[in-house]
Amino acid sequence: MPNDQTTSLQPKDSWLRRIFAGNGLMWALYFVLVLVSLYTVSSALSSEIYKSLSVGRLNPILKHALMLAIGVCSAILLSRCSGRFYRYTLPPLSALLMVGLFFAQLFLGQSTNGAERWIDLGFITIQPAEFLRVYIVIWGAYVAGKDVVEDPRKEPRYWAYWGWIFILSIMVLLSNLSTFLIIFSFLYLYSWVLKAPKRFMYRITAIGAIAVVLGGAYLYLAPESMLPGRAVTWHNRLHGAVKEREDRFAITDENRQEQMGRMAIANSKLVGRGPGNSKLRDSLSQAYSDYLYAIIIEEYGILGLLFIPSLYLVWMLIGYREARKQTNVFRSNLIKGFGILYPLQALVNMIVASGIITTGQTLPLISYGGSSILATSMAFGIMIGASRVDKPKREPHTEEAEFTEVAATEEVVEEPLPDTDTQDYV
Repeated sequence: MPNDQTTSLQPKDSWLRRIFAGNGLMWALYFVLVLVSLYTVSSALSSEIYKSLSVGRLNPILKHALMLAIGVCSAILLSRCSGRFYRYTLPPLSALLMVGLFFAQLFLGQSTNGAERWIDLGFITIQPAEFLRVYIVIWGAYVAGKDVVEDPRKEPRYWAYWGWIFILSIMVLLSNLSTFLIIFSFLYLYSWVLKAPKRFMYRITAIGAIAVVLGGAYLYLAPESMLPGRAVTWHNRLHGAVKEREDRFAITDENRQEQMGRMAIANSKLVGRGPGNSKLRDSLSQAYSDYLYAIIIEEYGILGLLFIPSLYLVWMLIGYREARKQTNVFRSNLIKGFGILYPLQALVNMIVASGIITTGQTLPLISYGGSSILATSMAFGIMIGASRVDKPKREPHTEEAEFTEVAATEEVVEEPLPDTDTQDYV
C-alpha cells in the first residue's frame, strides 16, 4: 500500500481533464467534426440567412451554433455516466424514450407529403428516426448481453428485437422508404456483429430478399391509382431509375436536387472555387443538409472530396480499436455499433450527393439539423463514456505496482471478459 506521503505527491487531474476524460482521439475527432460543421454549414446557409432576415427569424448560423453547443453538452453529460448506468439504466430508459417519441409522432407529428415525420417543439423539430438509430445500437447490445460467441438459445430474443424495431419503424416506412431500408440494412449488419444465431440470420436474409423482390415488383408494376400516399413517389423514382430516358440530363421538379448536386461537383473542376464561393448553394434547397458534401466539393475541390470521407474512416478505425480493448462485451458492442452506423450513413450521403440515388440522409455531425446533431452527439458521448469507464479496468491498481515485474512475466489474455461492472469509475 502506498504511504500518505506518496499519495499526497500524486498530481490531481485538472477540471478540464476530468470533464473530457475518456478516449482522447474520440474527443479530438468529435470537435474536428463540430468545427467542420460550423464552418461549412455557415457557407451553405446563405439563402436561408436572407429568408430569416426578411421574416425576422433567428439567424440560422446562430441557431446551428446553438444546436452544436447543445450537442457538445449532451456528449459531455453522457460521457460522465457510470458503467452500471450504461449497462442497466440506459437500455430501458432509451426504450421508454422511443415509445414516447413513437406516440408523439403518431398523434402530434407534422404532416409532410401525407406522412407523419416531424415533432415540432417550437424551438426545435424532432425527427424520431435519428434517435431510433441510437436505440437500435443500445438495445442490440443489451440483447446480445455477454455473448462472445453465437448462442442458438437466444434466437427468440433476436426475433423479438427485430419485431420491436419494425414496430417503431412503421412511421419511418410510411414517410421515407429509403431511410427505412437503410435502417434495416444497418440492423442486419449489426446483428452479424452481435453474433446473432446463424439460423436466425439465414431466415432473416430469406425473408428480406423475398420482401424486397415482391415489394419492388409491386411498386414497379402497380398503377398509381393502387398506390397509397408516398408510394406514388417511390413508383416514379423506380421507373426513372430503370428506364433509360433521352431527357435524363434535363432538370425537372422531380430530379432538380440530384442534377444540381452533380452540377456543384462538376463546377469544382477538382481545384475548387474557394471557401464561400459556391455558385449552386442558392439553387440547392438542401445545400446545407443532404447535399452539403456536394457544396464542400464545389468550394474545396479534391481536398474536400477526400477530407470529409477520411473523417468518417478515422471514426470507424478509432471505434474498432477501442472496441477491441474493452473488457466488457456490452460496452464493446455499443462502440462497434456506433462505429459502423454513422460512417455507413455518411457513405450513403456521399452517394446521394453524386446523384446515384435519392434519399434524405445527412452527414453525421456536419450537416445542418437539430435531431441529427443531438442524436450523433449522444452516440459520441456513450462511446467516450464506455472508454472512460473501461480504462481503469485495463490498468494495474496502484497498490499492485510493486508486483508489476512478476505480472509482466505472465501471459495476458486480451479476449473480452464477462460483465465487470461491479463498481463505478468516475
